[in-house]
Amino acid sequence: AAVCDVSSALSDEAGSCVIIVRDVTEKERLAQLEREATAAAVERQKDEEANRFSRHEVKNGVLAALSQLDSISSEMRRKVGLEAGATFHRSLASMRSGLTHTLETVLSQALARDVLHGNYLPRTAPCKIEQALGLAWQINERFPLTTHPSPLPVVDIDQRLLCLVHRNALSNACKYGRHGGVVATEVVLAGDQLTIRVVNEPGEQHESVRGLDPASVFAKGTRLHRVSSDEAIATARVSKGDGGWVMAKCAECMLGECSIAFREAETVFELRCPAPQRLEESFLDEADLSAGVTALAIDDCEFQLVCLEAVFASLGIPEESTTLIGTTDEEVKGAADTIVAAVEALPPDGRLLLIVDENLDLAFPSSETVSGSYAARTALNRMPPSEEARTLVLVRSANDSESDVALYNERTHGFLSKAPSEPDRRTVLRTWVTRFGCEAVTRKGAPARSAADSAQLDDEDEMRAAAAAELRRLVALIGAERASAPW
Repeated sequence: AAVCDVSSALSDEAGSCVIIVRDVTEKERLAQLEREATAAAVERQKDEEANRFSRHEVKNGVLAALSQLDSISSEMRRKVGLEAGATFHRSLASMRSGLTHTLETVLSQALARDVLHGNYLPRTAPCKIEQALGLAWQINERFPLTTHPSPLPVVDIDQRLLCLVHRNALSNACKYGRHGGVVATEVVLAGDQLTIRVVNEPGEQHESVRGLDPASVFAKGTRLHRVSSDEAIATARVSKGDGGWVMAKCAECMLGECSIAFREAETVFELRCPAPQRLEESFLDEADLSAGVTALAIDDCEFQLVCLEAVFASLGIPEESTTLIGTTDEEVKGAADTIVAAVEALPPDGRLLLIVDENLDLAFPSSETVSGSYAARTALNRMPPSEEARTLVLVRSANDSESDVALYNERTHGFLSKAPSEPDRRTVLRTWVTRFGCEAVTRKGAPARSAADSAQLDDEDEMRAAAAAELRRLVALIGAERASAPW
């Protein structure tokens, strides 16, 4: 309908009335669009602030509590034994399960907000589907899981997105399917295409939804069931209708799609997305960094340093080759100098593994935060290419939005999540092999590296360094040419 603005004027002398009618439909429409855009921008900003708080404050607190539980459990096993403290260990296990569930809930909400606002950068990694789905939701007689083929090979997929979609599908099946009924998950891998089906028995209002357009289920604000007249039941059993929309957005991030079918005797949710098989990485299980590697961790949290110490130990790096710093203001402010000194102290055939926390907070009363990635980049800029070529720098952070990860990768050599989808040991080893090659790891049972091999390795390092320097020179030259180009 058209929107009009009407104004009028009376003239006593002429004895007439002038009425002006203007069509302001477009003006009103633009004003509405501006209001919607402003509201969306405000909502995005609020969600980003909430995500940062959830990831940094809540997530770090829960991870620290989990680390404490693991330390207490390990100490009790060592001093008392598993059988003597069975009740105590069951209590710790229950606490750990509750904290893990809380962490998953917080991360899932943050992930969903990032996906909806387009701030999430999908990150594929090797994933064992059965293990990932089993950890996200307990597999038992009521929630059976079948796979074709069985067992499934390791595939490259974003495990966080996959588990979020699967968890929501199971939750909806429990909420709207037959109370206490079986909810089955079927996983089929055909070539590089993964299909996951969640099948549930029909619920009380199944007949009322059979006539719905399946595509409308994944639209924003679609509610599948009638709102109960009982306000308490309505609050508990009916959502605001964005669940299907969120699942569809997650599927789009995985380059896939969702569908649902309301059949006479069952409801079938289906997710289809690409999942190429991962190249064989079994050699990583037998590899470590026990020879010629110095490890340096920088974090302002003692519990996180304990976690990083465990990561270095799992990599086989000797304790005497490991340095942990960051708990004092002097260590945080001098991080760049410490990194440079660590590289200069390396033996001729040695390499440095550095894991640095992104947000290094100074002690109270200071509110200043030092960027770990910036400190690492500052240190790398002070090194000659030959020394940087012997260094692997990874930024560890709970903030993993697309823009954050892009910044970490720009400043350093990679990113390490504080809530990883796979063990940190494997992620570090894969990144290490990608940067330095398979010959840069130690394999169990492999002969020691000879002097000739070391010399050859040094030559390769020099070639990599020269190539990196030449690439930087060409990039700078191209940038200068583009800046001065007439077009």
